[in-house]
Amino acid sequence: MRKICFKSMLIASLGLFLMGCVGQKPVATQAVQPFQPVDLNAALQAGQLKQKTGAFMVILDRSNSMGEMYSGHTKLQLSEELLSRMNQTLPKMPLTGGLEIFGRMEDFSAQFATAKVLYGPTAYSKEGFTNGMAKVDAARGLSPLDAAINLAGKDMANVKGQISLIIVSDGVKEDMDYASALAAAKALKGQYGDRLCIYVIQIGKDKEGTKELGKIAEAGGCGFAVNADEIWSADGMAAFVIDAFLQKVEVVKVVEEVVVVKAAPMDSDGDGVTDDIDQCPNTPKGAVVDARGCYVVDKVYFDFDKFNIKPEFKPALDAVALVLQNNPTVNITISGNTDDIGTPAYNMKLSIKRANAVKAYLVSKGVNANNISVIGYGEDRPADTNATPVGRAMNRRAVLLLMI
Repeated sequence: MRKICFKSMLIASLGLFLMGCVGQKPVATQAVQPFQPVDLNAALQAGQLKQKTGAFMVILDRSNSMGEMYSGHTKLQLSEELLSRMNQTLPKMPLTGGLEIFGRMEDFSAQFATAKVLYGPTAYSKEGFTNGMAKVDAARGLSPLDAAINLAGKDMANVKGQISLIIVSDGVKEDMDYASALAAAKALKGQYGDRLCIYVIQIGKDKEGTKELGKIAEAGGCGFAVNADEIWSADGMAAFVIDAFLQKVEVVKVVEEVVVVKAAPMDSDGDGVTDDIDQCPNTPKGAVVDARGCYVVDKVYFDFDKFNIKPEFKPALDAVALVLQNNPTVNITISGNTDDIGTPAYNMKLSIKRANAVKAYLVSKGVNANNISVIGYGEDRPADTNATPVGRAMNRRAVLLLMI
C-alpha cells in the first residue's frame, strides 16, 4: 500500500511540474506606447506607390529566449506588437498572407515538434492576421528556424507571384543552429528563385545573432536584415512596409506625348538643397544641412550628475562654432535638460550648468558670447522615458537651436 501511495504522489508531483513548465506569457512591466500608423492608401491610389509583393509569410520565433525581458517587455511581446504595427500599416491591396511559429509546441508529449502554421496561407485580411497572432502562446523550447523555413517552403508551394518571407527572431545562439538555418534559407531561395525576398527583423541586441541573421537575409538575394528598434516608429514601419511590399513610382508628366521639362530650380542660400524643396531657407553659410535643407545641430549628452563636455561631442561643437564665426549675425539658444533622478530644484540648477558648459566651450572657440543665450529646463522636457537607463541617458542633454 505504501508503494502505491508513493507512486501516486510522485506522478501527481510530476504532473504539476510539467504544467509549470508550460507556463503563461509573462506580463509586461510597462505599457507599449500607442501607435498611429502612416496611411499608405492615398499614395497607393494616387500611383505614387505600386504593389510589388503578392504574398508574404511571417515566421515568428517563439522559443525560450523570446521570453526574456528587453526594454521593459518580453521579446515575444515586442515581436507581437511589431507585427501588429505591420498589420495596421499595410494598405488595402490583394495579398496572400501566412503566419508560422517555431519552438516547442503546446503538446508536451510532442516536445520535439518544431514549427506550426497559425494562419494561412490564405487571402490576407487584417482581422485574419490578428486572429492568427492571437494564437501565439508562451515562449518555450529551442529555436529550429531551419524547420520553420522548410515548412514555409511547403506552405507557399501554390502561391503565385512575388513572395516576401519575414523572419522575426532574437537570433540567440544558445537556441539556434545558425548553419542549418542558413542552409534552409539558401535551399528556399533555390526553390523560388527571384520570386522570393527574405526580410529578417531582430528583436534585441545579440551581436552574434545580428551577424548570423544578416547572412540569412543575404541568402535571399533581395530583402535585408533590420533591428526592430529601427522600424518601431510609425515612419520606420511605413518605410519597412514600402520596402517589403511596395515600390515607389517615378511620375513623369507628359503633355501631348511631350515630356514637360522644368527649369532647374535655384539654390538661393547655397546649401546644396534647391529652393523648391528647401524647408529652411537662408541657412547660415558653411552649415551642413539634411535632405530638407535644414541645419542639423547635434545634441550634447552628459553622464549622470555631470556637466562637463565629453570628448566625443567636441568635433560637432567645433563645427557649430565655425558656422557662428562665419555668420556673426546668427544667434544660438542652448537649453539644458536632466533626467528625473534628484529633486526638481537640483535638476534645474544642473540643467543650467550643462547649458553654460556648452556656451563656455563655444566661446573658447571664438564665438561671441553675446550671440549665445542659455536656458535650463531641468527634468521638465524629457526626450525619452525616465523609466529605463537608456531613456534617462537620452534626457541628460543640451539642445542647440540656431535663431536665424
